[in-house]
Amino acid sequence: MKRFPIADFRLWIGAPAIFIVALALALLAAPLAVGAQQAGKVYRIAYVTFPASPAPFILTGLQAFRHALRDLGWIEGQNVVIEMRTGVYGKNLQEVFAQVVREKFDLIVTSSTPSALAAKGATTTIPIVMAEACDPLVCGVVDSLAHPGGNVTGLALMASEVAGKRIEFLKEIVPGLRRVAAIGGPGTKAFCAGVAILAQYEATARALGITLQAVELIGVDRYDAAFAALKKDGVGALAMAEGPGIDVESPQIAAAALKHGLATVFPYGAQVQTGGLMSYGTNLIGMWQRAAHFVDRILRGAKPGDLPVEQPTKFDLIINLKTAKALGLTIPPALRIRADEVIE
Repeated sequence: MKRFPIADFRLWIGAPAIFIVALALALLAAPLAVGAQQAGKVYRIAYVTFPASPAPFILTGLQAFRHALRDLGWIEGQNVVIEMRTGVYGKNLQEVFAQVVREKFDLIVTSSTPSALAAKGATTTIPIVMAEACDPLVCGVVDSLAHPGGNVTGLALMASEVAGKRIEFLKEIVPGLRRVAAIGGPGTKAFCAGVAILAQYEATARALGITLQAVELIGVDRYDAAFAALKKDGVGALAMAEGPGIDVESPQIAAAALKHGLATVFPYGAQVQTGGLMSYGTNLIGMWQRAAHFVDRILRGAKPGDLPVEQPTKFDLIINLKTAKALGLTIPPALRIRADEVIE
């Protein structure tokens, strides 16, 4: 089981020597791996995400992925073509992957656990690279992180392992916090990664003497009324779960929460840029850059099942001081020093 610090994957400068040696041995263990790349062939990569209108930072991740591939020698229009496909969770997403299989793409890149699961269900032969997935082991995308086997590999967020820290940070910032609402999008409580994240929220809240209330929201027109009701019930903060609805609608969520005086913690830094109070999670851009290295190795002959799924060891804490000021909150000095980024 490989863990890696998410910093700058473009050059991978400063990687531990053991990683470099392991990589060299892996390349030597695959005779003529580079030769497996067919001369003159243009490889087709399907980049599949959902919902149908991805969050801006997902599109930014695609750009980072493209740039990283270019640095590795894969030039769009010359030896590789990347086609973006989108769908919605459920039957539609399955149909998207069925079409990708029919079109005989050479490789599939996914941007979520549901996408990875749907891709795995659609093909056992086309290589699949997870650019980021919440708890792929828990959700059954792979049988092992160290030895994934099959046709799936890539990067795991391991979101449930860090979810509890978000509740701890809320406790530090919000005086007298007694009630927190865990906010998820459609299907959060029915999806394996969502269940694991909510379980961590609940366990941490219980240990801190906080009551946690799980809330599933659908549609931007419901945030104002829902948050008003939560505030009236004594909820003092909102903890967001990973999910496409939360990703796309984070600006509306942050605005509605601020209107009703509710502190918010999100999984990703981009969501704090749009008005959330803070975030704690993985640098997604770094993960997308790293995903390009998996694609590179597979296109040069490596088998996906032989490439260990990688996990981050660094998680970013980002705090929006403008939002804190609007909420009348003071960020403790120790927490401010600990933050990887402070938005002023």
